[in-house]
Amino acid sequence: VKGLGTVATTLIQKGTIRVGDSFVAGESSGKVRALIGFDGKTRFKEVGPSTPIGVVGINGVPEAGDLFVVADDEQTARELAAARVKIARERKASRYQSGLMQSVAGIFAGGQKERREICVVVKADVQGSAEALARSLSELKLEDDEAEVGIKVLISESGDVTKSDIAVASVTPETTVIAFNTGANAAAMDDARMLGVPIEYYSVVYDAIESVESRMQEVLSPTPEGDYVGSAIVQEVFNIGGTGNIAGSKCRDGIIKKGSNVRVMRGDKILVESKVRTLRNFKSEVDTITTGDECGIGLLDFEDFEAGDIIESYVMK
Repeated sequence: VKGLGTVATTLIQKGTIRVGDSFVAGESSGKVRALIGFDGKTRFKEVGPSTPIGVVGINGVPEAGDLFVVADDEQTARELAAARVKIARERKASRYQSGLMQSVAGIFAGGQKERREICVVVKADVQGSAEALARSLSELKLEDDEAEVGIKVLISESGDVTKSDIAVASVTPETTVIAFNTGANAAAMDDARMLGVPIEYYSVVYDAIESVESRMQEVLSPTPEGDYVGSAIVQEVFNIGGTGNIAGSKCRDGIIKKGSNVRVMRGDKILVESKVRTLRNFKSEVDTITTGDECGIGLLDFEDFEAGDIIESYVMK
């Protein structure tokens, strides 16, 4: 809108926004100076859920998709925005540093493990407990031949979980808030539900660490989606002219059907997810194989089989 500076268009999902409210949107903050309807003329003093509205008073330019959250006061809004800017800057620097290290390592060592990170916010009843738990979590590391997973602690403070903690956690996807011998106020719980930020409560340090380690293992080796139906082990690979490579296999358990979803496993690694293109028992094309059957399996857009590969069949939930 001409003469009003940056106008942030948003759709209210919950609660009410009023003229004079302080707010944070992504890495920007501000104070509502005006609420303007979609016609560009109508002014409102306040708006409620399901209302599209233009907000005047933002400092900076938020990105499309940033969440607009009303803060307790202007100082809190500025602090939240500053925290988000700092986190974004650190993440950018971390990515640059990681890329630089990988490039250098690639030159001298022929490669570098992929670095994966889980972010947490730690709140505790006393500062000493928060620092001790944060230190223990920061020292955790899991790795395999291709990747390593570590923990980044975004906040480590004493006191109840607040709206500010949830706002910081919402910047980085999949961030978990860990509340150790402390709780969360009602406003924080409402924001956590709205923003999809999980809050986990613990009274024993070991339980908190064990939960985070379990999540690290999932990040390192994600659990495949879908319900398991059956599998076959590749015994030999045949090249059929005009058809490509066919996996000479034996069904280990369950069933595999023509057209079914499959994933090819080599050790613990998923090489590809595909569909069964052709399924042969001896020289005949069949629709299904069962436990003990020997067969030839051809997949859509994949031919790089090796003896010992496992072809798992699954159905999506």
